[in-house]
Amino acid sequence: MDELDEELIASIDAGVIKSTSLAKKLNAPLSTVHFRVKKLEKEEIIRFYKGEIDWKRAGFTITAFVLVNIDTNLLKNMKYTQDMLIKDLLGIIYVKEAYITTSEADLLLKVIAKDTVHFKEILLDYIQAKSGIVNTKTMIVLG
Repeated sequence: MDELDEELIASIDAGVIKSTSLAKKLNAPLSTVHFRVKKLEKEEIIRFYKGEIDWKRAGFTITAFVLVNIDTNLLKNMKYTQDMLIKDLLGIIYVKEAYITTSEADLLLKVIAKDTVHFKEILLDYIQAKSGIVNTKTMIVLG
């Protein structure tokens, strides 16, 4: 991977998807950009393209980070891994990101909600209801 590939990845990550726009932005020939993007897709460096949603405009005014502690022994007894739990949590449409961490918490979730009442429902009925979750700690994003 060279500097052009890195610039392509950064531009695509920033939302520039059309090859013509990428070529113009990076001052590179269209054929080169097209070839490089196809190569990055084949190598699965670029795995998929998605739209960026303005969740606040869609009515989701709350963004929160939820620190989750789990009972790893219970998960093991259930033959359930942290990766499986993450996958299940990401199946909740309000959980936008989920990570296994090396901090005081085992998992970190990014959650959106319409308001605090909706967030409470998501937290209690969807997240804390998952087997293996011991407790959570929430940080609401201001602004």
